[in-house]
Amino acid sequence: MPDGVEQLNQDIIAAARILSREGLVQGFGHVSARIPDSDLFVITPRIALELVQPGQLVVVNLQGQVLEAPATPSFETALHTAIFNARPDVNAITRIHARTANVFSVTDTPLDAVHNHGSFFSGGVPVFRTIDLISTRELGEGAAAALGDAAAVLLQGNGQATVGRTIPEAVMMAIYLEEAAQVLYGAMQVGTPRFLPREAAGSRQKEALPPPDMERAWNFFKSRVGM
Repeated sequence: MPDGVEQLNQDIIAAARILSREGLVQGFGHVSARIPDSDLFVITPRIALELVQPGQLVVVNLQGQVLEAPATPSFETALHTAIFNARPDVNAITRIHARTANVFSVTDTPLDAVHNHGSFFSGGVPVFRTIDLISTRELGEGAAAALGDAAAVLLQGNGQATVGRTIPEAVMMAIYLEEAAQVLYGAMQVGTPRFLPREAAGSRQKEALPPPDMERAWNFFKSRVGM
């Protein structure tokens, strides 16, 4: 196994615990990450994220072939395979079931940015309009196409996927996605939301999560799950 995989596995387990602790998954969901300098990725198995152990992680190649499976592979491995193939810039993926964000997936109201942490979703989060689990190559490629170059995609009535250059970034996109949904939903109850200007999104992103604050946030959320 290439160098760095042990740390990668530890970060995947940390991500699984964090997503569970933050209520972004409840018994379901999965996390994956590329193995550096290879055509392989590691993905959590068909086990509740809060319960996954390092020795249960599954190794898959970019053709979707399962190479190591100490536990049953995720039913939606095809989603991760398709995104990794479509997005060379993506090194990590979370598959979550954030409750408020899910509301926007079953309406015609876009989940757009109204605050700094939401700036990563400026212009609206794309929606993949199918109620099916992403269990086939065709569905995976459809979801990846819907994602495009965005940080997240809503899966109609069935949760979300977020991506990042690193595992911490993918996790923070999951946390910020639900925060963006909550803030927008709350604003809609009070009055007319004032959306973040798209031309301001880039600068807001730099302010919201520069590298020192990414490390700060990752260490904070890890500490909450005892890691």
